[in-house]
Amino acid sequence: MGNLVWIGFIAFFIVALVVGVRVLLLARRSRELPELLMGVGVLGIGPVGFGLMVVARQFEGSSPEFHTLLLGVSLFAVGCGAFAQFVFNWRVYHPGSGIARALALLAGAGLFGTFVWAGLAHGFIAEDPTAPHSLIRSLLQISCLLWGAGESFAYWTKMRRRVRLGLADPVVSNRFLMWAIGAFAAGWGTAVGLAGQIITGAPTTEANWVLVSSSMHGLVAAIAIALAFIPPGFYLRYIRTRAERSNADATT
Repeated sequence: MGNLVWIGFIAFFIVALVVGVRVLLLARRSRELPELLMGVGVLGIGPVGFGLMVVARQFEGSSPEFHTLLLGVSLFAVGCGAFAQFVFNWRVYHPGSGIARALALLAGAGLFGTFVWAGLAHGFIAEDPTAPHSLIRSLLQISCLLWGAGESFAYWTKMRRRVRLGLADPVVSNRFLMWAIGAFAAGWGTAVGLAGQIITGAPTTEANWVLVSSSMHGLVAAIAIALAFIPPGFYLRYIRTRAERSNADATT
């Protein structure tokens, strides 16, 4: 179990790294803001933020200074990634909404404030998850993911009706569903991990049930995000064939 539990974490790290880099390269070519926000969000919350946090723990005893430096960078990356996701949710799903704009900017201020707060409070050393700045940052991270999941799922339901009428691409429609599943798994997994730390008073890596939960949610998120952004050929053929059969049944 000790080794198997890392499968979910490794899968999430690799998929998020590949997808994040690919989307940023696409943003470089297209010069489009949504691709840039998505790339920063995936990389910041995933491989950069989470990855550096895991690496930092390896230096906690041997090099406290390097440990705190890595933690500071990881928290900054998570904050940037979460803010990018908030802005993505606003600009892509509700570009004309003043409320969505205010929520995104307020969340950005909160993420920046908690980063500064953590640095001034204890210099980014391992912190109590119930500390106000830590709790606020975690809740904002969870919120950006669950908000994005809900918006993507709602958009998928609209596109699904158009797919049945032959008015939308089934692959694009499925991409919204997979992103909804991936974002929800990542957000809910983070919520369970936070609750576990609060209940047990121990880091995620020291509570087996929290570790298993986080790994499983990471694996689901990795699979869904991979199917959304780097789907294999057989999966694309399955989606298109299923849509063709559904359209044929609807016309008979």
